[in-house]
Amino acid sequence: MPKEKKVRDLMIPIEEYATVPQNATVREAVAAVASSFKQLPTGEYTGHRSVLVLDGQRRLVGLLTYRDLIRAVEPQLLDADKLPRGLPWEVDVPDVPWEGFFEQRSRAEAQKPASEVMRPLELITVDADAPLLKAIHLMLTANIGSVPVMENGVIVGMVRMNEVFKAVADAVL
Repeated sequence: MPKEKKVRDLMIPIEEYATVPQNATVREAVAAVASSFKQLPTGEYTGHRSVLVLDGQRRLVGLLTYRDLIRAVEPQLLDADKLPRGLPWEVDVPDVPWEGFFEQRSRAEAQKPASEVMRPLELITVDADAPLLKAIHLMLTANIGSVPVMENGVIVGMVRMNEVFKAVADAVL
């Protein structure tokens, strides 16, 4: 009978994951995630979908996902609460000089501290030596795509749904 996989067996080591210091700007967080992108032969991109925010002692203090970063650079245009429900396909938009508007606003918004927009850590984490099934349970019940992996209170990696799905597929196929 094969040995039960541990979270450690599938995690991405912290040295290989996108991280920024707590005093980083949103722009630096975007750059950290973007630098993880690699283009596949199919033309698709692969990479990290979040960036971990670490304090001066390299302790995990927060997380920023793609969605968090996009909202951070365009908070007014992407505030879902301000959009009308049942938005028709064709809508009237205000008469705004749209040319260059997104880039100008986004560059300005990207200068704010990442700590202002990050998800603070009341975050779900998993121990490196926990059974993989525990990480799967956490991801499914919390509806999240990745979980920081801890060892003795220190972050050592990330386990993502991509690697979990591959392990499930290997077990099933």
